[in-house]
Amino acid sequence: MTDSLGGWKQQRYIPESRRPPGRAAPEPIYSSLLESWYRQGRTVPGRPDPEWNALTSRNLWPKG
Repeated sequence: MTDSLGGWKQQRYIPESRRPPGRAAPEPIYSSLLESWYRQGRTVPGRPDPEWNALTSRNLWPKG
């Protein structure tokens, strides 16, 4: 075996190219579409779904 001359060195900082990108602002067309759906009573990502909440809050077994 040969001796390694350099080896691995610990990197003390994360270069700009390796940092995760920041959150982008939502596209205007997407925002207006979501607002339109919300006004129509449709399910919209990021907002509670009243129909689903009603279904999941019911008792599964009848009392008796």
